[in-house]
Amino acid sequence: MNDEASNTGSESVNAETNQSQNPPPLQGGVGGGEGVEAKCAEYLSGWKRALADYENLQKQNSQARDDDRRRVRSNLAEDLLPVVDNFGYVTKHVPDLEGCSDDFKKKFDTWFQGIGHIERQFAEAMKGLGVEPIESIGTQFDPNLHESGGSRSEPGKKEHEIIEELIKGWKIGDVVLRPAKVIVNEAPSS
Repeated sequence: MNDEASNTGSESVNAETNQSQNPPPLQGGVGGGEGVEAKCAEYLSGWKRALADYENLQKQNSQARDDDRRRVRSNLAEDLLPVVDNFGYVTKHVPDLEGCSDDFKKKFDTWFQGIGHIERQFAEAMKGLGVEPIESIGTQFDPNLHESGGSRSEPGKKEHEIIEELIKGWKIGDVVLRPAKVIVNEAPSS
């Protein structure tokens, strides 16, 4: 009997083990699958919303980074404009070397070529930032791009045509960093 008792004891242990490994059927029997499907649909819908929110967040972050880059480029360009202007002034106002020695003229020429090289490097750096000069002379005055520094009458020129540029204007794409300050042709008064 000991063998039978031990067999009966092991059978009850095996039955308990099988019950813990196989969970009880879902409530509602066959109709319980509908509840599972509803839960799955709810979880899937929530997952899709979370995924869409994540993608929107990525787009917003990308846009914010692009805006930050544009702002940094714009600020850097605005800080460099006075330096670029000064190089332009230096190259426009070359002193008269008529009474100077040939040795001095050579040294000055070498120095002036260096200044021109630095000016070209700054122009390339500005171009690399996407900064470009605003074309003025020979174009019609545009208040979005130009600022009037006065007017005078020149025969043979159209009315409101820009005839002189006092200060160069700059822009990045369509954004004006600084309007060009210009002299505009004015029709002679009759």
